[in-house]
Amino acid sequence: MSTIPCAAADPVEALTLRAWSLLGRLPGLTTPPAFTRDEHCRWLPAVVPGTVAQALDVAGEWDFARPTDIDAHEWWYRTTFAAPGAVNDRPCRICFAGLATSAEVWLNGQKILSADNMFRTYSIDVGSLLEDENELLLCFRSLTELLKQKRPRPRWKTNLVRNQQLRWHRTSLVGRIPGWAPCAPAIGPWRDVRLETAQVLLDDLRIKPTLAGTTGVVTISAKAYGRAAPNRAMLQVDTHEAELSIVPVDEGWTITGELRIPNVPLWSPHTHGTPHLHDCSILLEFDGEPIAHPQAPLGFRKVEVRTDDRFAVYINGEQVFCRGGCWTVDDLLARGGDEATLRRDLTLARDAGTNMLRVGGTMQYESETFYRLCDELGLLVWQDFMFANMDYPVDDAGFRENIRAEATEQLARLARHPSVVIYCGNSEIEQQAAMLGMPRERWTNDWFARELPELCRALHPGTAYVPSTPTGGVLPFHTHTGITHYYGVGAYLRPTTDLRRADVKFTPECLGFANLPEPETIYAVTGGAHPVMHDPAWKQRVPRDGGAGWDFEDVRDRYLRETFGVDPSQLRSFDMPRYLELSRAVTGEMMAAAFAEWRSTHSQCGGALTWFYKDLWPGAGWGVVDSTGLPKAAYYYLKRSWQTRQLTLTDEGLNGLDLHLTNETDQPCDGLVELQMLKSPGTVVAHAVSPVRVNGRSRQRLSGDAILGIFTDSAYAYRFGPPQHDVVMARWCDADGAVLGEAWHFIRRLASGRMSPHTVNASAELAADNTYRVTLRAEGFLDTVRLHADGYLPDDNYFHLAPGRAKVVTFLPRNNSAGEFRPTLEALNLDTELTVPVTAAAH
Repeated sequence: MSTIPCAAADPVEALTLRAWSLLGRLPGLTTPPAFTRDEHCRWLPAVVPGTVAQALDVAGEWDFARPTDIDAHEWWYRTTFAAPGAVNDRPCRICFAGLATSAEVWLNGQKILSADNMFRTYSIDVGSLLEDENELLLCFRSLTELLKQKRPRPRWKTNLVRNQQLRWHRTSLVGRIPGWAPCAPAIGPWRDVRLETAQVLLDDLRIKPTLAGTTGVVTISAKAYGRAAPNRAMLQVDTHEAELSIVPVDEGWTITGELRIPNVPLWSPHTHGTPHLHDCSILLEFDGEPIAHPQAPLGFRKVEVRTDDRFAVYINGEQVFCRGGCWTVDDLLARGGDEATLRRDLTLARDAGTNMLRVGGTMQYESETFYRLCDELGLLVWQDFMFANMDYPVDDAGFRENIRAEATEQLARLARHPSVVIYCGNSEIEQQAAMLGMPRERWTNDWFARELPELCRALHPGTAYVPSTPTGGVLPFHTHTGITHYYGVGAYLRPTTDLRRADVKFTPECLGFANLPEPETIYAVTGGAHPVMHDPAWKQRVPRDGGAGWDFEDVRDRYLRETFGVDPSQLRSFDMPRYLELSRAVTGEMMAAAFAEWRSTHSQCGGALTWFYKDLWPGAGWGVVDSTGLPKAAYYYLKRSWQTRQLTLTDEGLNGLDLHLTNETDQPCDGLVELQMLKSPGTVVAHAVSPVRVNGRSRQRLSGDAILGIFTDSAYAYRFGPPQHDVVMARWCDADGAVLGEAWHFIRRLASGRMSPHTVNASAELAADNTYRVTLRAEGFLDTVRLHADGYLPDDNYFHLAPGRAKVVTFLPRNNSAGEFRPTLEALNLDTELTVPVTAAAH
């Protein structure tokens, strides 16, 4: 087959839209263009893409403590642009990638669009309406007024939102859920507004990569329109290419075809292989001149979900233990993040061992940049459709048509992304109906049970579908069947022994805790003042469930008391710094305990995603990363729990302690396991080492008593007198002595009080690669070591350190203005903070 010669760059020209401005008005006063030139109107500068709340915040007119009721107003956006010579008679369109939510658009005084779905995109041919100078107006109608419309009542009500009639409006719930996040509704052009012109424009472009055995198959369909039909069309993937069919239709052409790639390298999650991607482009030839339409890289993978007596995800034939978190919104006011911010946050997730993120039904469909980065970084995506908790009017013909168009569009764009592997019809609708006593036939409906999965199969083949989360079992929220939202350890205050009793098979959200951020984030909330936990400004930022008489700090305090044997209220009253230290540690300890059980050989759990990955604003939110992108203590506990070669300890009562070794790589691992029992501060009571071989893609369980070879009451279950040890350490090393993992079991926490920092030897060195490396060693056991340096990020933190063992922690600057490296060290059982000396790089 002959090839098209080297093609020109991206052929689509984006005409420049001038600065945007914003005006808020009471609903229904006038219609444009009557007031747009009224000199008494107060227009504010606006950012597009962006939101009303974002513009008000930039203008200094937004206060999270007392937010403006922006739903009660209608909001107008205005811009102008030049189109000299009506763009030389080439086709021209305006593309709206997201309008939240009930919107109308005028171009040069003529209404060109009415939209009522935040999650749909709109493309309008405007070539015949353009003048040399043009005015574009966007109006976002008052949701408060729209909610006054009389409509049928729902069959049940949810405490998630205040107004049940939100179910009729296709808008994001986050920002409208009391107790979860600041009140910041999505209003405005939250995604790109583009004015495009070209010799030929492609519309309704659908690219579907699938697998047929070992052959990668790419199917493509598109509509094209312009001044003239292309002579030829080609699809190019890496060095492979195929000619496409061009058929005239209406005022344009359809372009269709298929490309097959034998023995294609497969895309895998980063924990189980390489996320192979393949460059893709569509080439159109006009009178011998080729023009390229570059596309996002493609990937090929096989997805299987087995639901016999479990919920297990297989990628390319390999079972994957899915771990990660529920993705929120990178910037709640802007409703998205730039590529640099998204890359930072997703790379942090990848480096922690995350291999799956869930985009939940209370949030919003993410940007192309998000999915492209997940493809690149080898992160799986569990994708909810944007439905949650409410009784949606799916039997209303207009509503059904709207959500079908939404789902069709989202599936068509996501089908090219190998990272998207599971679709979920909704979040907690089955659970909400069941918990309110509805009969089983009301838990779901034809849309979620039949039509939506049919769309998924047709538009994104090779993915899995579940109708709701949670689902399965006698009741959808039962923990031992199907998929569940596990908050036993967490909101329901269950002990860690419940982890095995619950027998979780897969949990797409779990372990909600009010995770304390680092001190600098706390001081940002308090304005630099000493933090006071009962201050209303702080409590406003503590998550809570609607209607509950408690919040998630109360939950954290319960586990703090049980873990450290102290009274949280007394600590808050008389020793706030100590309260903050223990509070940071305890939620990480609980999360690590959960994953130790779920990754053990006792468990059939196929995956667990924490609720949230990242906070929506500064405070003690559910996220393990704060809203600025700074990891919290819980992040590091999870990072150590999510490695591909993983060691965990479980308490088996009278049977002692079990060691569980997981090797997710495809290669066997030979090495040693070490067990050490310590009496604080540093006395070794028992010590043993044993060789071990863990085959690739396997788990292995070892008895701690078998390794020790003698009775030691390692779990302190027999209790023949006072305990002879306070903590047990297990370590797994490879054949070269490199530490693969450590695990700890406490009998008595902080048993010997605090040690002097003189018992710790710590130093820092600037390495040749411009990173800083802190090396530390201690005479006694160190409990929960925290290293800190303003402007720098450690690769490990909040770890325990065995006596006499060296630990090296690498620091990277958070940004280009990190400043001087001044590290400090503290631990729960050190009586003062230690300043770490820094030396120059060795040469």
